[in-house]
Amino acid sequence: MDRTSAKREERRIWLSVFAFIFVTSVWFYLVPTTPEVTVDDVIGGVPVASDLARHKRLMYRPQLIRVTESVYVAVGFAISNTIAIEGKTGLIIVDTTESLEAAAEILTEIRRVTKKPIRAIVYTHNHADHIQGTRSFIETPDDPPDIFAFHTLMELNHRTRVVAKRSARGAVYQFGVRLQGQLVDVGIGPRLRTNVTNAHLPPPPNKLIYKDKESMEIVGLNVTFLHVPGETPDQIAVWIPDLRVLLPADDIYETFPNLYAIRGTPPRSSLEWLESIRRMRDIRPEYLVPSHTLPVKGEAEIYDLFTVYMHAIQYVHDQSVRLINQGLHMDEIAKRIQLPPSLASHPYLQQFYGKTSWSAKSVYESYLGWFSGDPTELRPLTPKERGSKLIEMIGRKELLAEARRALEEEEETQWALELSSYVYRLNEDDVEAKELTMRALKALAAAETNALARNYYLTAVLDHHHLLDWRINPDEVIRGSEMSSLFDLMRYRLKAEVAADANLTLVFNFTDVRECFRLTLQHSVLDVEEISTDLPMTSSDYDVRLTTSSQVWKGILTKELSPLSAYLWHRNLQVEGSVFVLRRFLSYMDREL
Repeated sequence: MDRTSAKREERRIWLSVFAFIFVTSVWFYLVPTTPEVTVDDVIGGVPVASDLARHKRLMYRPQLIRVTESVYVAVGFAISNTIAIEGKTGLIIVDTTESLEAAAEILTEIRRVTKKPIRAIVYTHNHADHIQGTRSFIETPDDPPDIFAFHTLMELNHRTRVVAKRSARGAVYQFGVRLQGQLVDVGIGPRLRTNVTNAHLPPPPNKLIYKDKESMEIVGLNVTFLHVPGETPDQIAVWIPDLRVLLPADDIYETFPNLYAIRGTPPRSSLEWLESIRRMRDIRPEYLVPSHTLPVKGEAEIYDLFTVYMHAIQYVHDQSVRLINQGLHMDEIAKRIQLPPSLASHPYLQQFYGKTSWSAKSVYESYLGWFSGDPTELRPLTPKERGSKLIEMIGRKELLAEARRALEEEEETQWALELSSYVYRLNEDDVEAKELTMRALKALAAAETNALARNYYLTAVLDHHHLLDWRINPDEVIRGSEMSSLFDLMRYRLKAEVAADANLTLVFNFTDVRECFRLTLQHSVLDVEEISTDLPMTSSDYDVRLTTSSQVWKGILTKELSPLSAYLWHRNLQVEGSVFVLRRFLSYMDREL
């Protein structure tokens, strides 16, 4: 090509580039782009029920309340309270909230009134909103405070981790974590100060309570721990007899109790809960400092408060049992159970957090489980199957027309939601079905006086608009976990459908912690057992034996280190047996949360 032709070709190329830039620039400015949808766009303007709006106005600002000369409670910083008790030689901190940031703010306020060192921390129970802020209260890591808890706390905490993804999802829904400015409150506090999906493990307790009643001296104070199961089986109350101060944990707060949590929990024992309240009532404290809502003063007032709360729980339990024995369906019982006027009017029994209908179902399940006794529910259709058959029988257009009509009737909103959902579940691209489903959810939210139910409805709307990021970051939890816990959780990650023909035995040996685990995969079941590191073994006893440190393995789990680089380059992972068998075994596991 001569010089003239080359210049002509160069000019042609540059003209093409400029033309492309010009056209794309014009397209960018002239063609409308889809604006990013926000939370306010989707659920902004949904009315708030008048009772719930009044409840929000009663929510307290962040403050440190002085209960007695030596007892303080921090309220409004998070969903839960933190209580500080001052003794001769230091402080006892009871519950640490769900947030390191909230805990740090509380500590700043505590330090305005006392400089005494924190010598003890008490976990009243295993719920995250009572233990996640602990590290902010450990001011001297080389000399940390003792941490007290009931002996089953860690076991219950591990049980929650088994269903971590579903639990996180339920918490986001129940507490309205992603509702931003559209959040009213969370029933027992202003808000949950955590994003739920990026958790960490708090320091474990080193002082365990085993008895129903244990007394000891802490920081110069006589302290009695009472096992008071209610909201959780591991719950403990703290009684300071010399001060006549009782900390009842979550067994009582200024709203109807959450005898069942819609975020997803096992049934809570109503009988144990009311008996725990009876025990605390008989102490006759002068000061009551719960882990949610405001403290109460006065022996007579507190005694009467315990009595009313106890009777409300017993009423729901006893009347639910009565209707169970009459043969009523769980849903019928839930509709029938209403508190009598003498209880329903009490300020501590307004249903901003728990609900009698949810509680009645919990009572039913605690006695009879999931089956209602109706044979049509022995092998029920799935919601999608039912929707498909209804559309086939009635027609999509007719179902949605009935849903639209029902939306115009104040008492028919639930019916509208059920009808439109049959269609929407089958086809999420059905614009009309989605519109009706979203309208029904928002209408139910607008009418709801229970904060958690409102949060659940509105979060569902956001979820249907793909505004929720459900990715869970487990890295901090992995780094802080015992190896036995991590291997036990592997059982629930097995993809049984792809491991049907597998018959493998693997041994994992961790030299730094001197722990060894044998994993046997057979019949699509993964059996995990901890074995002695000194157990004699030959190559015929396993398919693969892996030797490394716990830190290397945790690095692999958090994806900070690849197994290949650990094996080939870093040489800190030794494999006896076939690497390809190890790789095949790992392919049977769900790797993503």
